[in-house]
Amino acid sequence: MKKIIKRILIALTSIVLLFAAVVIIADKVIMPEVVDRPEVVVPDLVGMHKDEAVKKLEELDLIPVLEGPRYNNKFPKDHVIFQKPLKNTTVKVKRRIYLAISGGDPLVKVPDLEYKTLRDAKITIERLGLKVGNIREVRSEAKSGMIVGQNPHPGLNVEKGSVIDLKVSIGPNVGKVRVPDLMGKTLHEAERELRNNSLYLGKVNYQESPNLLPNTVIAQYPSKGTLVETGETVDVFVTKSSK
Repeated sequence: MKKIIKRILIALTSIVLLFAAVVIIADKVIMPEVVDRPEVVVPDLVGMHKDEAVKKLEELDLIPVLEGPRYNNKFPKDHVIFQKPLKNTTVKVKRRIYLAISGGDPLVKVPDLEYKTLRDAKITIERLGLKVGNIREVRSEAKSGMIVGQNPHPGLNVEKGSVIDLKVSIGPNVGKVRVPDLMGKTLHEAERELRNNSLYLGKVNYQESPNLLPNTVIAQYPSKGTLVETGETVDVFVTKSSK
């Protein structure tokens, strides 16, 4: 029993001595380092370029921490839009100063311009804050004047002001065109697709279908990929509601 008590006393004494050592170190080393640091006034950094803001903070022996980018159309890209602590705050040197950095305007998703006319494509591009780039005319089985290619591709996110290059069809070679794939399209979509390829809708045959929506194309003649003269007709089979 006496041995157990002795061990407990030794352990308690060790803990007390360790705590005392920590207090002494904090009092003699850590606290003076913190308390005795000189103070500076945080400058106004909002609106500055991030490089200039970082340099200014380092000159004051403060530590810049950059956060972002945050998209903001009120501040140019790479400029400070917010700071913490705020300007005119008195802090000690070595203090971290957090800077939110602008990424500029929000990104824009590139639209799908295929089979639009050049005029409509230009309107769409400019409405989104993008620019029309190089326009190249190419032989294509699409109707003359239709967009048949673009760069960047649809769906990509780009910055405002980015350039969209376009390929514009000047029609097929020697009056030939390949029949497009109409399967799964609505009758209206199929007719528009045919017109875009200088073809016309021929005979429409209706078949009952319990599973597909009415006016869905389920077969076509000639089949997709067949090379035909421009102006030819394409017959289709479409669904109708089951009674």
